[in-house]
Amino acid sequence: MDYRNDYKKIIKARENIRDFIYETPLIRLNHISELLNTSVYAKLENMQKTNSFKIRGALNKIRSLDEESLKKGVVTASSGNHGKAIATCAKMLGIPATIVLPDTSTETKRQMIRDLGAEIVISTVEERFKTAKEIEEKEGKTFIHPFDDIEVSRGQGTIAVEILNKMDHQKIIVPVGGGGLISGIATYVKGVTRWTEVIGVEPENVARYSKSIEAGEISDVIRGDTLADGLLSVRPGEIVYPIVRDLVDEIVTSNDKSIKKALNLLYNREKLIVEPSSAIGLAAILEGKIDYNERDKLVLIITGGNVSTAAIEDIINP
Repeated sequence: MDYRNDYKKIIKARENIRDFIYETPLIRLNHISELLNTSVYAKLENMQKTNSFKIRGALNKIRSLDEESLKKGVVTASSGNHGKAIATCAKMLGIPATIVLPDTSTETKRQMIRDLGAEIVISTVEERFKTAKEIEEKEGKTFIHPFDDIEVSRGQGTIAVEILNKMDHQKIIVPVGGGGLISGIATYVKGVTRWTEVIGVEPENVARYSKSIEAGEISDVIRGDTLADGLLSVRPGEIVYPIVRDLVDEIVTSNDKSIKKALNLLYNREKLIVEPSSAIGLAAILEGKIDYNERDKLVLIITGGNVSTAAIEDIINP
């Protein structure tokens, strides 16, 4: 496919959402840079509204809808950051929203969604997407997929606009789940520069992109245990997979031992409250999966911070 002009759609997405989100900080991680003998930076989406990058894609998708669709509202299936993002966007824009949550979700999480003004529907983990699609058909609400939607991908890609406005000639290291985030970032980066690499990192026990790219087709994996609980999709998105396949420079994996070590460094040394999934990029570096030299600039995408300090401490000090 020819992606040469697709970066312009991400510039448009940034214009679409910039008045509703934060331009998050891009900071140098001094302790980790000294430890690794190179320059390591962090794009702090844990400081974004909703404490996650997910609001970017959710908002771009919703703001791409026509007036009639907005009146009917939106629906999604997510017990995590995407569900919170959709509910927040709906409240900001004054439209109805239904969030389908699994029966395994906590009452605290359910109340959080209610407090944002969204309706919740309880389903099973296996049936939640089917339930959301049924609501779409019955009520006319627009279903917004957590990652496999081109407008969602473009919204997430606005992170790359903000990074490249500040620096070039770098390696951007991105946690990989379904592929919505890294597809958007890669689309913009490869459209505007030849000097920046995009490297994805996925959990060793849920390596759906590594397997799919090796097989030459979209493939499912059996979900294994991982601390990176925000990266659990067992199958790449149908829409975003070819973008990742064609534009991302490399996909590597990392294990829980390295994620724990990386989380410890980010929390205790850099004083950042981040989800375990956000630590996976640093984990891959510590594991020796990403080549670099002392002149490189490594940029970690810190995807979210919806985690308590107690939960972090339980992971790093079991």
